Amino acid sequence: MTSRELRYRFFSWRRFPKLKASEKPIDVVIPIIAKDLAVLPLCLEGIRTCVANTVKDIYIVAPDIPEIRCFCEENALQYVNECDVFGYSPYELDVVCCGLNRSGWLFQQFVKLSGKIGTCQHYLCIDADHILIRPHVFLTDKDETVFYMSYENHQPYYDEINRLLHGVQLDNLSYVAHKMLFDKEELKRLHDTISANHDGKPWQQVILDTIDRNEISCFSEFETYGNFMQNKIQRPWLQKRLRYANKSDYESLRKKYKSGRWSLTFPNYIN
Repeated sequence: MTSRELRYRFFSWRRFPKLKASEKPIDVVIPIIAKDLAVLPLCLEGIRTCVANTVKDIYIVAPDIPEIRCFCEENALQYVNECDVFGYSPYELDVVCCGLNRSGWLFQQFVKLSGKIGTCQHYLCIDADHILIRPHVFLTDKDETVFYMSYENHQPYYDEINRLLHGVQLDNLSYVAHKMLFDKEELKRLHDTISANHDGKPWQQVILDTIDRNEISCFSEFETYGNFMQNKIQRPWLQKRLRYANKSDYESLRKKYKSGRWSLTFPNYIN
């Protein structure tokens, strides 16, 4: 058994007391591109089955593609044209890291951090290829945000956080768990802190100016916000990575992998 598996065993879901969900509604925000439609229905089933908080609306942020608009209409989802969030498209960022265009990758992180989408104070961002298979509380009845985490780490993320936030106390773990609840008031505080640390520049411009373009993965919205927040409840993410060959209907996946796992992911880098 590997050290990671031992850690996951220690973080068995049975070791943690149950959390009571807040009665406040939350929104859900999912940035996607067309290829994500292949897995998105499973993600939506996970949200509707396993998010213990009341979900007011689910917003899909995406390019203006008829197939995506049609999917949103058929599934009672709120469509948001990605170009309307900031007034520019992902391609206008022109971010190249190690010879690869990472504009779309960085843009969707800006969307998650924007605080511009939905009508609720809190909104859950979840990756389209991530599927919840056990109940998740994201905001407790004491108004505490629940952060799902692991022991994985990527040093360039922490280096960028230090450049943005100037010595914030870093947690010895990772919040890159494919999902995170954002508080719009706390996001404004994060934006203002980044800007104040860099001569009043807009927070997005500061990130563009400070990322290490010699690193393919040089910034994480989840890692930055998770480390910025002080008062939080931590829970293990206990996820399993799967290949597309393992894709099945939601209930079959849930029954097959429910032992010791809270979520499933079909990541691009292994598919």
